[in-house]
Amino acid sequence: MTILNSWAAHPRGRTVRVSGSVRGLRMRFHRPWSTYRLKPASPSEGVVAGYSADGRTVRTVQVADLTAEMLSAAHPMREFSRRLTQAHKPVAVWTHTTGSLIGAESHLERDFITLADFHPAVRYIGGQPFTLAFEPGALCKLHTPDLVLLGDGLPPLVVDVKNAEQASTPKWRARASLIRDILAEAGIGYEVWTGMPRLMQANLENFTEARVPEPSYLRWAPVAAELCSRPMPVVELVTRVAARGYEPGFAMMLIRRMLWRRDLRTDMRLPFRSTSIVWTVAS
Repeated sequence: MTILNSWAAHPRGRTVRVSGSVRGLRMRFHRPWSTYRLKPASPSEGVVAGYSADGRTVRTVQVADLTAEMLSAAHPMREFSRRLTQAHKPVAVWTHTTGSLIGAESHLERDFITLADFHPAVRYIGGQPFTLAFEPGALCKLHTPDLVLLGDGLPPLVVDVKNAEQASTPKWRARASLIRDILAEAGIGYEVWTGMPRLMQANLENFTEARVPEPSYLRWAPVAAELCSRPMPVVELVTRVAARGYEPGFAMMLIRRMLWRRDLRTDMRLPFRSTSIVWTVAS
């Protein structure tokens, strides 16, 4: 969460809103036996970025010319295949932020997508958004970042997800430093994420699965927030909401949904149970 909080704390001088929504799926699920990648041609000098607006053809631009509009329209630069011999198993993650599926090459990437989906500053999440192509003789030939995040009035944030062991190798640290410097010249942030505490991950997975019809949420979430007049155990808030006429089983689902939408808060470092303490922002 530190990476996302730091990003959200440094808005641009001019507010640019992330508009539009993802229409249709931006993942290619076929070819389970192979992996097809879109690649820009290597430049004779410097670095260029290739992205695809249709999932079939590559457009090449200078890195400094990458815009939030391009990134929000970009399709993944690869197909997400699954094979028996793979060390990592790609998955498709549905997010509340985009209302669509996002491709992830590993369960660790899935965990970060869930975390980004939870953060209030994130307005768009894109997987494998572009590929950097380097001049001959550079430290690396090609690099496709794992994810890009966009937020209102914020610079794009590019994130690579690696486990702690991979991220600590000298080869990767040199590569990450090069990528960070290149993207910084274009006003794009860059971070390497290595995971989060298991308890926080479990709580996020619990909250994101809570589904409450929007009309019911609009009616009952304000009631629950009013009844949560002080920090209190979940079971007490469930009882209070049920006394107003909301079925207790649904009340627990409502509270989990409110925690996901940050209308209620709890200590994410502890496992969420009926005895967990919840509170509103005001309290």
